[in-house]
Amino acid sequence: MQTTKMEYSYNCSYFQYNNVTPPNIGQQMKALGKFAMGVGIAGGISTALLIVLFIINVFTNIKRSPARRRRLLCWITSMPMVVSILSLFIFLIPRASDICDTVKQVYLPFVLMHFVDLALLIQGGEEGVLNEVVEVQAPFSLCQPPCCFFGICVHDLTFTKIRLRIVKGLVYQAPVLQFVLIIIMNVLDHADFLEQKTADKLFQFFAALNILAFMFGIWGFNILNAALSPMLKTKWKRYILRTKVLSAFVVILKMQNFILGILYFSKVIPCIVPYISPAIMRKTIDAALSLLESLLFGIFFYLVYQVSDITEMKRSSKGDMLDTPSFERHLLAPPPPVIMKQPIHDFRNMPPVNVIDGISYSVC
Repeated sequence: MQTTKMEYSYNCSYFQYNNVTPPNIGQQMKALGKFAMGVGIAGGISTALLIVLFIINVFTNIKRSPARRRRLLCWITSMPMVVSILSLFIFLIPRASDICDTVKQVYLPFVLMHFVDLALLIQGGEEGVLNEVVEVQAPFSLCQPPCCFFGICVHDLTFTKIRLRIVKGLVYQAPVLQFVLIIIMNVLDHADFLEQKTADKLFQFFAALNILAFMFGIWGFNILNAALSPMLKTKWKRYILRTKVLSAFVVILKMQNFILGILYFSKVIPCIVPYISPAIMRKTIDAALSLLESLLFGIFFYLVYQVSDITEMKRSSKGDMLDTPSFERHLLAPPPPVIMKQPIHDFRNMPPVNVIDGISYSVC
């Protein structure tokens, strides 16, 4: 049986002139050797640990949260676990890397959207935010990263419903627009209308739109958090810390993917002939780093998103009453009205009554 000679090289012209399919699991493990074995075992253990932490968090912390927040908290706290699972699949199964990486890149801004929904829900929705803006004099400033680095900086704006919805829309468009752009790029690539190279103008256009979609999404996320923090930091414990941990995890993963993409197009990332192309190597490196980052941030998420005090946001209105756990709602509910029952007289056993001159006399 003839063995294939593998070569670790930066000269990857072999993959440019040969139609090479992504390697299967055996070829990936063979090409990467002990590194693949170590990352595979460590990644499997860390992913299993994150799954256990998420399940524990659901039954010990999220279950104690108000009912209307549980679904959103599950989405947010599941992010390290989901990223770890997808990264493990990308590392071990290169042929599934395209679909797994697409889900991973879209999932990150999708969680930011759910965090905004949770923050507004805690505050009582758009009306609750607008009602308390005047009381706490919350700032509404556009001077937030990353767009403030490009000169988009306006201070002391008036908080209005239209502006609130526009900033919410910036966060909501990120996962939707990124998903649509990634699908269009993959379809055009397979149809030979687009080639994922820096020289391709159409690819540059879609890549720039993808970057702008995420940039405006994280910008809207930072604007809302800066505006809501004066109101929520006393109602949702560790709100600022939770926000920073979430945004740091998302930004690190996105920036990591962006930097590796630049290195790939600069032909800095090596290949392993004849199995692993530079494109597969880029995703393999990104997956290995994401496994480590998911483990670290998964532990942070478990510690930061604990519900240490169920009554941390006790509210008195009827609408907010629905946002409390059932047992707490039972304690906070007003006592039921006491209905006094009038005695029922049995006229059959009453003594006879005589009426004389308009005056009633009973016979004893």
